[in-house]
Amino acid sequence: MRTLRIVLLLCIFVFVAFYSKLQRLESTAWTEPLQVSIYPINGDASELTEQYIETLTEENFHSVAAFLKKQWRVYSEDDFMPVVVSLKPLVLSQPPLPPTSGNMLKVVFWSLRLRWWSYQNSVDSDKSTVNIFVRYHQPDTNQRLAHSLGLQKGLIGVVNGYASVNYQEQNNIVLAHEMLHTVGASDKYNLTTGQPAYPSGFVNPNARYDQSKAEIMAGKIPVSVNESVMPDSLRQCIIGKKTAYEIGWLADRVDISQ
Repeated sequence: MRTLRIVLLLCIFVFVAFYSKLQRLESTAWTEPLQVSIYPINGDASELTEQYIETLTEENFHSVAAFLKKQWRVYSEDDFMPVVVSLKPLVLSQPPLPPTSGNMLKVVFWSLRLRWWSYQNSVDSDKSTVNIFVRYHQPDTNQRLAHSLGLQKGLIGVVNGYASVNYQEQNNIVLAHEMLHTVGASDKYNLTTGQPAYPSGFVNPNARYDQSKAEIMAGKIPVSVNESVMPDSLRQCIIGKKTAYEIGWLADRVDISQ
């Protein structure tokens, strides 16, 4: 019986690996617009958050698609819309929380649980659709939001944002960041300090701390060795060459240090 369970688990892992490879190839081909579905979640179960979610329309996420189209034109002459964003119905359940320890086996099983949860709570069955679940909370300056995440395996993002029009554009920065993770982009910040990594997290590495924009995968504008600021909107962000290469927008490895 134990042997049968092991064989079944191995079959599941092989299937998941094969399916993930197909997702990777389709989502980064960029021959058709990538479909990105946004699912709001009431993250703090408050009535105010519920009311905010009810006001959301696809226009609230327009800046994400506009940002990606503008950045696409930096790397291609084709008049192409790389991403189409659509707003989906409210999701009533919460995603499984990631493990607090770095135990690899726990991480693997959490990833599988999250993918199953995403499948159960999404209306899109196409394997190349990116599903982003946005957990909204009431703004609270005394409490930090949980870390958002984006998984390339499964094309799933979980974004923690604030239920306020004042934070909509900064929510969209986080959303775009996590969406780019799902198509292969790596973080461009120091995982310990949270500061943009030099040089990949700097829009203009030669200018050091005289920066006016943020590399989207760094998420912040560096202003000193130990300080950085959050951009106001995606208009203050760019996709650098290294990120463009990672997501398949730049075919040549030459000069991707930025």
